[in-house]
Amino acid sequence: MKKAIKISIPVVLIIICIAAGLYFNSQRNTEPQTTADTNISTTKISKYQSYIDKNSDFVGYIKIDGTDIDYPVVQGEDDEFYLNHNFDKEEEERGAIYMSAECDPDKLDFNTVIYGHNWLDDTVFSQLVNYDDIEFYKEHPVITFDGIYDDRQWKIFAVFITNADENEDNGYVFNYIYPYLGGDNFDGYMSEVNKRTLYRTDVDVNKDDKILTLSTCSRKMDTRNYRADARIVVVARLVREGESAQVDFSKAELNPSPKYPQRYCNIMGITNIYANDEYWYPYEHE
Repeated sequence: MKKAIKISIPVVLIIICIAAGLYFNSQRNTEPQTTADTNISTTKISKYQSYIDKNSDFVGYIKIDGTDIDYPVVQGEDDEFYLNHNFDKEEEERGAIYMSAECDPDKLDFNTVIYGHNWLDDTVFSQLVNYDDIEFYKEHPVITFDGIYDDRQWKIFAVFITNADENEDNGYVFNYIYPYLGGDNFDGYMSEVNKRTLYRTDVDVNKDDKILTLSTCSRKMDTRNYRADARIVVVARLVREGESAQVDFSKAELNPSPKYPQRYCNIMGITNIYANDEYWYPYEHE
C-alpha cells in the first residue's frame, strides 16, 4: 500500500500543475491586447484637410512669398473645367489654379504643370508676368507647392516667353507641358529651356530631379488688331533631400540672346537667330 501511495502523489501533483498551466494560459489569451499599436488610427491627416473636405479635386497648395499667389490647387478630369470654375466649382471667369490632368499629383512625374489665368491684376497667376524682370526673380526665387501630405519647396531655374499657336513661330510650338520630359527627353528639353530662358540662375537640374512648370498668358505679343496666344512660363526644381532652400540669386545673369517666338521678334524688331533651329519634340512616353 505504501508504495502505491508514493507513486500516486507525484502523479496527482503533475496533473494539478498541467491543469493550472492550461488555465492561466487560456486566461492570458482572452485578455485584451495592450501592445503599442492598439487603437492607433492609421488614417493620415493633412494640414490642408479643410480644402480636401471642401473639394475632392484638391491636390496641393501653392504660395510665392511676397506675392498674392497663395491658392489651393485642384485637378479636374480635363483641363477645361477649371478654366472658368473656381475652387468651389462655381462658374467664374477667373477660374482656379489647377494642375494638368495629365500629371500625377501623388508620385509626381518629372514635370508637374500648373495653370492659372492672367487678369492683368493681382489675382490667380497674373503676377507671374513679373518674372520677366530679373530683379523680381531675385526677390522671389523660391516657390512653395505642397502636396496633400508633403511640404515641398522649388527653386526657380528658368523663365521664358513662348507661343501656343504654331502660326506665331514658324509652324512650331515648344512642348514644355509634357509630363515626361526626363529620361531620353531630358537633354533636348533642357537645351530648349537654356536657349529660351530670359536669365540664367545658379540652380542646377539633372535627370533625377522633379520640376514644376507654372504657365499663364502673356500680352507681350499682342498688337492693337491681334491678340496673340502667348505664354510666360516659370520653371522650378524641387529642393532635394538635405539641400537648403536658399538661393544665391547674386549669380543670376541676363541671357544676352533668348530664343523668342518669331512673332515676338517681329514686334520687337529683333533678328531671330534661332529661326533655322531644328524643331525639338519629346519622345512619347510608353
